[in-house]
Amino acid sequence: MKLPVRMFNWLIIFYVIAILILSLAPTNSNSKVNLSSTSILSIHSDYLLHALLFFPWMVLTHLRWKEKGLWFYMKALGVGLLLAVLSEGVQYVLPYRSFNVVDLAANSLGIVVGALITGWGRSRKVVSSE
Repeated sequence: MKLPVRMFNWLIIFYVIAILILSLAPTNSNSKVNLSSTSILSIHSDYLLHALLFFPWMVLTHLRWKEKGLWFYMKALGVGLLLAVLSEGVQYVLPYRSFNVVDLAANSLGIVVGALITGWGRSRKVVSSE
């Protein structure tokens, strides 16, 4: 069953809004669970969650625009990385949040892994030989 384009458009819009809300929301430092001290396979779960949060960007853009080719893939990758920088950069100016370069790296890693897994750009020709 092929999903309608309009649905992918809304999914992408809601996804970006959710990332921005999570970037602006205050964190509860009094919580009993501290993600920075919890590890999964020697990786801080906080960083793993950052990567998992940004992974869907390339998956959604691939499902929505997979027929567009390599140039569009590069633009989607650039916009995704810009979204990763924006979501972490906005925390720099908020008094109740803090900028963390490792979080930014985890955000970017999630985008790149999503790009590699979806195979965007693989077997796509930049210039047609016909």
